[in-house]
Amino acid sequence: MKILIADDEPLARLRLQSLLLEIDPKFTVFANASNGLSALEQCIKEKPDLALLDIRMPKMDGLQAAIEITKAKLKTSIVFITAYDEHALAAFDNNAIDYLLKPVKKERLEQMLEKAKRIDFSQKGDLTNLPASPVPRKHLCSHSHLGTKIINLNDILCFKADNKYTTTMTTTGSFLLDESLKALEEEFSLQFFRVHRNALVKINAIKSLGKNSAGQHEVFMTGLDTPITVSRRHHTALNKLLRSLTK
Repeated sequence: MKILIADDEPLARLRLQSLLLEIDPKFTVFANASNGLSALEQCIKEKPDLALLDIRMPKMDGLQAAIEITKAKLKTSIVFITAYDEHALAAFDNNAIDYLLKPVKKERLEQMLEKAKRIDFSQKGDLTNLPASPVPRKHLCSHSHLGTKIINLNDILCFKADNKYTTTMTTTGSFLLDESLKALEEEFSLQFFRVHRNALVKINAIKSLGKNSAGQHEVFMTGLDTPITVSRRHHTALNKLLRSLTK
């Protein structure tokens, strides 16, 4: 069995690794993920059978990592590690295989592993309904037949609605997200502003406003060659926002 451990405390990772190898020296244990982003990247690369994710981690917490691992359709089962009972129970209720409370005891670890062995990976629970993370996301993920692309929120300049998906635009390319524009607007309202029913733009990347030859309002963005159309409905609010930023 291949097992990944993600915890921002190095000693906690080493202790879990030691316990796992005591239980079965044949286990392959990856124990250098100090945050959820690293855990996600390693799961994509190594494809472990089991990922032990601490809930509270920097860059990307365990809840966010679990959701993205599931969306990536990896055959990796998730077990949460936490010192917070209420989070553990919420994760368990949403079909995680199991949860472990810190400090993890060897006997409890053995029970979890026995349960994991009995679970058919293809039948594992859907973790996309996990409770919302209290930590603001710093990375988004685009999942496609080509694999998973991890996008730093700081690199995103615009979100555009694209049928049931949303296209995220960066200086290096465009990627599809399976998240609604409305949900992204609510989550990132401090960084992005709606300029059209189908577009959000990064506030601090706005360069100027103008009109095209047809008389439509447009916003020019630092890092994008093509301007974004601004609807009449949102033009006044955008002007007001930009004036407030220059005071």
